[in-house]
Amino acid sequence: MAVPNRIVRAPALAELCQTALRRAGLRLRDSALVADSLVAANLRGIDSHGVARLPHYLRRLELGSLNPRPRMRFERLAPACGVVEGDHGLGQLAMHRAAREAIRLARATGAGWVTVRNSSHCGALDYFGLEIARAGMNGLVFTHVDSMVLPFGARKPFCGTNPLCIAVPAGRGRELCLDMATSMVAWNVVANAALAGERIPRGWAVDRAGHDTTDPRRAAALYPVGTYKGSGLGLMIEVLCALLSGAPYGPDVPRMYEQLDQHRRLGGLVGAIDIRRFVPLREFQARVCELLARWNALPPSKAGDRVLYPGQREALCAARRSREGLPLPRALIATLETWCRERGLETRLVDATSG
Repeated sequence: MAVPNRIVRAPALAELCQTALRRAGLRLRDSALVADSLVAANLRGIDSHGVARLPHYLRRLELGSLNPRPRMRFERLAPACGVVEGDHGLGQLAMHRAAREAIRLARATGAGWVTVRNSSHCGALDYFGLEIARAGMNGLVFTHVDSMVLPFGARKPFCGTNPLCIAVPAGRGRELCLDMATSMVAWNVVANAALAGERIPRGWAVDRAGHDTTDPRRAAALYPVGTYKGSGLGLMIEVLCALLSGAPYGPDVPRMYEQLDQHRRLGGLVGAIDIRRFVPLREFQARVCELLARWNALPPSKAGDRVLYPGQREALCAARRSREGLPLPRALIATLETWCRERGLETRLVDATSG
């Protein structure tokens, strides 16, 4: 959909985000991490999980449902597993801590698994999966969210879009990275269609009665990707994230955009596998590179296209947007600049196209 955009530079956008988060009460290092994760999502073209989420975070911080200075704790439960207490802070902080602890456990034992409890929305999962991959390990990251996806054969939603991420180091500054939701389409795509007054394809969503709808304003739940396969995968992710951590599950999860004064109490699971325990890292990376080259060499189904491996589109987007700037909706920029101006904060977000 066509949205009026401005093109801005990533460093200036990160500075604006960090300034706003600092004013909202976050510590310097925490505000820098959350800002970096949001801008990284925009760089990779995952705009739905980028800076567009910042106004929501700021609102929750003001209402007290997000703790600006969580006292996160890590408890080692066994040689290869542990749990991070998120203390109702921003989800990026808890998941980042879990990724670091999983890496540390994997270096000691060969594999590390860390659950997360009392967390909140953490943005794009690839930020944490890639952190593990860049440490020379295979990363696996899971989270759950509030109920908005139909189980296969049902008329009411149960699980959330429940994404997963698997990231693998390929060497030469590349990673193989799958980051996907288990719903047919991201919820924000439907929301954007409603704002634009456009229809959505049949088979994306249902209304409150459980009937198919092409009217995004009537959409109450999404179909799972791959019918029963996506439905089953979403349920298993719910088990891994909620039941291992003691978090509420399914319809019991507080809703992200409707219960702004309540803690989200989300769970998560982060795993790291030390490749060196199985094969030499360079040998593994060389074989991954060979695999990816053969994948890219496959004949495309459409003339002029290219067969891309998971994460390649995002990496190409990041390289391009690092050079040319990030497209952000003007309405979002205005919201952020107004928020800062009302609190006496200086912003220096200028169009990248202005030179």
